[in-house]
Amino acid sequence: MVPFLALMAVIALVAFIMTKLSLPDIQGTKAEAGEKLEKSVWSFSHLTLGVIAIFFYVGAEVAIGANINLYAISLGGSFVAQAAFMATLYWGGMLVGRLISSSLSSISPRIQLGVTTVLATISIIAAIALNNPWLLVIVGLFHSVMWGSIFTLAVAKLGKYTSVASGVIMIGVVGGALLPLMQGVLADVFNGSWRMTWFIVVVCELYMLYYAFSGSKVKQSGE
Repeated sequence: MVPFLALMAVIALVAFIMTKLSLPDIQGTKAEAGEKLEKSVWSFSHLTLGVIAIFFYVGAEVAIGANINLYAISLGGSFVAQAAFMATLYWGGMLVGRLISSSLSSISPRIQLGVTTVLATISIIAAIALNNPWLLVIVGLFHSVMWGSIFTLAVAKLGKYTSVASGVIMIGVVGGALLPLMQGVLADVFNGSWRMTWFIVVVCELYMLYYAFSGSKVKQSGE
């Protein structure tokens, strides 16, 4: 009971602090009072494809984090004892990568996304080929960079549509609920074998690679 009350107290404190923060508006990112948005936010192809990229990104991220331990357990042997540790290292890699990625602002988000998706794809295919879940652990480090890169590319040159677009992008996070579930259903189809189900994540990575170098190109500007 005491830990629960302490957690609630921390949440209440954070909520109180957030209400007191005065964050400045970024000029030119939303419509002014009385100003109408002439076009649908969905008319910007790089945003629409970016929402899909977020769907696949979050789906891939959660699929590995949630199912790597089940994959390890299904293989038996020494993998069973290390299953939970693999998941911990994966999420730990996400945290470390987030910290490191803050120093990569000088590198184009297109390059960041392209390089990390290629490395992630290679790691996942190697894990499938060798049937070794340890090779999935490092993907957390690569995934840590992708959200910021996709978001930046998706809202590029949207001008007054940026604020609305930022909310629209969040629709894509539903992938984190659907794709891991789909992977679990596929594992059942394969009689409890997770090995081939990781091709779902490979597809996610390949779509993000497409988005990095093609889908994210701005075809019309909202500025």
